[in-house]
Amino acid sequence: MASSNNWILAGVVLAVFVGFLVYSQLGADADARLRASGKAAIAEVVSADQSGSWVNNNPVLDLALDVSLEGERYRATLRTMVPQVRLAMVQPGARLQLRVDPDDRGRVVIDEPWSR
Repeated sequence: MASSNNWILAGVVLAVFVGFLVYSQLGADADARLRASGKAAIAEVVSADQSGSWVNNNPVLDLALDVSLEGERYRATLRTMVPQVRLAMVQPGARLQLRVDPDDRGRVVIDEPWSR
């Protein structure tokens, strides 16, 4: 009886792991699609705060951005991983190239060579 419970637990753990991998890959694909089809914009970094998360020893930051798109300016937020060697490029006052979702202006992705 105990060994059958171990198989169920192993199956649940495997399903959660596979689900996490699929979910993370879908997010990466969505960013790639947005980089290919989104509207080009420029943003000024208003603030860059640590989220507390790390990916491959690189911090995940919460960025507040003033986005300039087609003559209009608005505030957007973005949680993204930034390589440690590029942290100076996301300090307040820095300007970044973005791609903006035409259907949801709040959905943005950094479109810099180092961000891919």
